[in-house]
Amino acid sequence: MVSEHQPAKLAAFEGLYETPEGGAAMSLFGIPNSQEKRMEYNVEIPGMLSFLVHGDFNKPVTGLDQFPENEQPPVAIPYFSYHIMIALGTYFIGITLLALFYLYRGTLFEKRWMMWTFVFSVTGPYIANQAGWIAAEVGRQPWIVYGLLRTDEGFSEAVAGSHVLTSIILFAIIYALLFAVWVFILNKKIQHGPDDADLSDLETHQMLNKHKLADA
Repeated sequence: MVSEHQPAKLAAFEGLYETPEGGAAMSLFGIPNSQEKRMEYNVEIPGMLSFLVHGDFNKPVTGLDQFPENEQPPVAIPYFSYHIMIALGTYFIGITLLALFYLYRGTLFEKRWMMWTFVFSVTGPYIANQAGWIAAEVGRQPWIVYGLLRTDEGFSEAVAGSHVLTSIILFAIIYALLFAVWVFILNKKIQHGPDDADLSDLETHQMLNKHKLADA
């Protein structure tokens, strides 16, 4: 969908400064160099971006060189925020599969390090959500409505910059207070631990798993 409707954004996500003659590689990690229009220290999977977009490892994907300079988004911010989101998503899948394996073996709640991993991983989805939002919004630049209305044409003459700044500060204070409440409640729940009924169900589940393993 991004390649079809906002191709310049996809190019920024992947640090694709030039349209390749053949298949486009998917960048796993690198450092965008917008001055020299290239990726530095780039680790990539050859042809994978073409496969994801077209289902063909050899079909080209449009790079930033196909767009006028004044219609190209900045690359660094969308690239890093997009890759942070993807990396966190991959991490969530990994720890979930590992936890399911331990749960099947009946040893999940005996893995103290895994429990701590879950505790600190709670913040991950919020970081991934914000990173994805930043990637989407910055990657769309310089457009408010892609291809129709530019950001510099969308400023309101009735709203001063000081009003916007005040709103941002107030929202930041509100969200900081909500974050503090969230941490307090989360910590209280963790300190309380599972209810007796939950522990009973857990012990029954672990006992059944041990019997299954013994029979196997």
